[in-house]
Amino acid sequence: MLPDERHAEQFLSRLLKPVQRRPREAVLARHAAMVRELKFRDSNRDEALEYLRGRGWSDARFHVLFALNCVYQEILGPLQASSRSGIAGLGTQYPIIHGTKLFDTDHSARVNFVIVDFMAIVEGLHFTRDWLYKNTCGDLIFYIARYEHEQDRP
Repeated sequence: MLPDERHAEQFLSRLLKPVQRRPREAVLARHAAMVRELKFRDSNRDEALEYLRGRGWSDARFHVLFALNCVYQEILGPLQASSRSGIAGLGTQYPIIHGTKLFDTDHSARVNFVIVDFMAIVEGLHFTRDWLYKNTCGDLIFYIARYEHEQDRP
């Protein structure tokens, strides 16, 4: 867990350093929307959010999760989908060219290497992979609260 929001912003900046302008802007816009929703839910005393605050979920921790979620949703998820081999070997035995991009076994190997490293970061921060697949701050709060409640059960 990172100690403050400044560190969470630095974390997002490091994740986005090698990313081109358009996907970077998409990630930043999505992240900003999640942060706004978190503030809105805080100001309205959202019950699930208050429960998570009691379990140690700080703004900084949420912001880091939002950063990972946004990078996955906007960049890595689509790349991961493109690296899966299709029926009859499409993208593996039979490379696909889309525009200037080649989708073949080399592409799949590079993407899968990145995904493994990314998931190691997610798990190292004690987040679940499932949280990467949620679309909004509200979805994340709901599923994290459910996860935390399950951890409370004997």
